[in-house]
Amino acid sequence: MAKVQKEKKQNWWTRKSKGGKTAFIIEMVLLLVCLFALTTFLFAREFYGNEIANEIYKSETIPNGFVFIAENVKTNIPNVFLSLAVIAIVWGISIVAVFLTNLCTKGNKRSRTIGSIVKSIIKYASFIIGLAIVLVIWGVNVTGIVASLGILTLIIGLGCQSLIQDVVSGLFIVFDDYFSVGDMVIIDGFRGYVSEIGLRSVKIDDKVGDIKTITNSNIGTCVNLSREDNMITVNMPASYFEDVERVEAVFARELPQIAKRIPQILNGITYKGISNFSDAGVEYTFAVHCLAADRFQVKRDLNREIYQMFVKNNIVVPFNQITINNPDSADRPHPSAEDKQLSQGLINQQRAITPKGKKTRFVNKVKASFEETLKEVDSGD
Repeated sequence: MAKVQKEKKQNWWTRKSKGGKTAFIIEMVLLLVCLFALTTFLFAREFYGNEIANEIYKSETIPNGFVFIAENVKTNIPNVFLSLAVIAIVWGISIVAVFLTNLCTKGNKRSRTIGSIVKSIIKYASFIIGLAIVLVIWGVNVTGIVASLGILTLIIGLGCQSLIQDVVSGLFIVFDDYFSVGDMVIIDGFRGYVSEIGLRSVKIDDKVGDIKTITNSNIGTCVNLSREDNMITVNMPASYFEDVERVEAVFARELPQIAKRIPQILNGITYKGISNFSDAGVEYTFAVHCLAADRFQVKRDLNREIYQMFVKNNIVVPFNQITINNPDSADRPHPSAEDKQLSQGLINQQRAITPKGKKTRFVNKVKASFEETLKEVDSGD
């Protein structure tokens, strides 16, 4: 039994990741520090002596921390009850406001998106208002704190421009209606459903265990697949030896029945015609419309049904094949003497060179030119 418990303990620790182990150790150290601080506060006289304990308890007559806590509770009982009442009232108002927001935004996806933003604002506002009222009850100068926070906000705003840019981008996403909670989108190459839209970031869930968080300012382009019906196409080849009209007649009889067996198809199956002549056969194209959430399952079901339709109706679905033929026979006819003579004559004719004209010497050219000039002079006389 002890061995089994030891094994379970080891499995519990080994199952944690490196980051989980580090976080657990830090939590335990902080817990020990808090316990040590509480113990030294309650028994300050035993740990630090009377001089330091008098400074902690602000009195020489208080023996320990239990008495100090009891006397302060007695003194501030009205403030404690009033603070608890304020917290309860603000908490109740926030719950009612969130309920009314959910009730008013139960319509379309855009309403739910706006509701998500409003609920986030309600939670932050209720926390800030409740904290301010409690501080006023305990005598804290909230006006001074607000003034200090204004200066601090200006400093933080100058140093956190990216945060402000994220918030502004988030508001534009909601008001311009890029996408809504529940839409299927593609952002930065990641496909999934919008699970949450915040003032600073958007969370996308791909429904297979991965959730991607993207800051609003980093969303450059977004493909929303849920605003319109998605069209899916399927190509199925048939052999070149199949008669096209017979194949199309099978489509006319079988496609309406296939559409009934796939309820996610919205407007039936459309036969688009012959899309390609591939190496293996003739490709026929089919198209359907469905919702974005059903596109993958519909494509798988349609592939199965169309293939079954081809098989049941004896339509050959081709595939690439390699055909091996026997080598040519070496016993081939030999040329006769006449064939050799004709072949040689043809080659000689191809190799024949056209004879070039004789070159005329320069002296002969001058003599001919002189004679031609004398003839022209004689004819002139």
